[in-house]
Amino acid sequence: MKVCHGSSRRQLRTLCHFVKGRFGSLSGPSSSGGGGAALLLLLLLPLLLCTFPRLPGDLAFAGAPQPRAKQLLTGQAAIGAVDTATTVLAEVELPAALAEIEEAAARSAARRYRSVELELPAEFATGPVSAAFIGPSEELGRRAEVAGQSPLVLLHGFDSSSLEFRRLLPELESAGVAVHLFDILGWGFGETSAVRDFSPAAKRAHLHAFWKQHLGGRPMVLGGASLGGGIAIDFAAAYPEAVERLVLIDAQAFIDGAPQLGPLGGLGIKVLSSWPLRWMANQMAYFDKERFATDDAVRIGKLHLEAKGWEEASLNYLNSGGYTLSPLVSRISAPTLLLWGEQDGILDGSEQVPRFQSELRGSVDLHWIPECGHCPHLEQPARAAELIAAFLVEDSACRRSDSQSR
Repeated sequence: MKVCHGSSRRQLRTLCHFVKGRFGSLSGPSSSGGGGAALLLLLLLPLLLCTFPRLPGDLAFAGAPQPRAKQLLTGQAAIGAVDTATTVLAEVELPAALAEIEEAAARSAARRYRSVELELPAEFATGPVSAAFIGPSEELGRRAEVAGQSPLVLLHGFDSSSLEFRRLLPELESAGVAVHLFDILGWGFGETSAVRDFSPAAKRAHLHAFWKQHLGGRPMVLGGASLGGGIAIDFAAAYPEAVERLVLIDAQAFIDGAPQLGPLGGLGIKVLSSWPLRWMANQMAYFDKERFATDDAVRIGKLHLEAKGWEEASLNYLNSGGYTLSPLVSRISAPTLLLWGEQDGILDGSEQVPRFQSELRGSVDLHWIPECGHCPHLEQPARAAELIAAFLVEDSACRRSDSQSR
């Protein structure tokens, strides 16, 4: 499907530059929203509806599911998690739109998806709830366990999926790092028919169940990108015993709340899923736009929108009020690796990084990533993986030293 060509593409690029020029970065103290995309929803709802009333039919709300995408494909890779012997993994059904994605790394990562059933408190679900994730191979998992590597769990950003880490995954594995890429409840590809709540509290309970029931409750290294970093902070503040170290990648922690859509919810969700908004957010996310802000990247970022229940889950989350993270940062004492793209145009590092350095109670290992926007894991995955691997080696060395001192 060809979209966003000719004059329409030029119009959208103009609008993108207008929004960025007028509002600057999306991290100012007066901003509010559940991540860059949620804030863009607030900014662009009137703009998209009023500035471009005559968008071509295939462009306006092009994110709406197409009939052929209702079919489902099943991942086939024989990938297992060796974390516990008591959980049974199942294959994950992926939207047929996966066939339209060109990037080999995305298709490879998608085939590795598995799910595990979890028990959540009755206030959040009426029965077992699946957690979709991409885990390590059996061999790599065994090697990591023998080497004493703590489980590494990474969380994607707002309204995304673990495919966000598609380029980081092979780089980490080449460095011998076993990683679990976890789909946050209500986003990604988990089955959610039994879920009654997608609020921050429910997302926290879902991650806790994965940690306790699948990873066996072993202290882990928890990380995330953008709002995923904020969700990692939220979890570490609630369960400090579960998180021995943090990895924050251009993390959102100082923008509180999410836009409550109310009676405009249905329209707002359509805008959130639309190709124009996703294309614009894609443009703002990268330093090297020509290379990375492609139509294929938009298709990858929209794939999870085809999952059953996405609209209801997204509306429920937004109307819950979203995360209040800024009071939690000063409660975190876990050593933290902080990675930040030097050219991040969504969360300005000159504003965000000093606050992390002053408010986090544990040590902060800061690394600026040059020639990089909001997504080091996508734009500079080799460098990001190198820094994460070194951080984990340091963690293992510290734990061996502590064990010997006893």
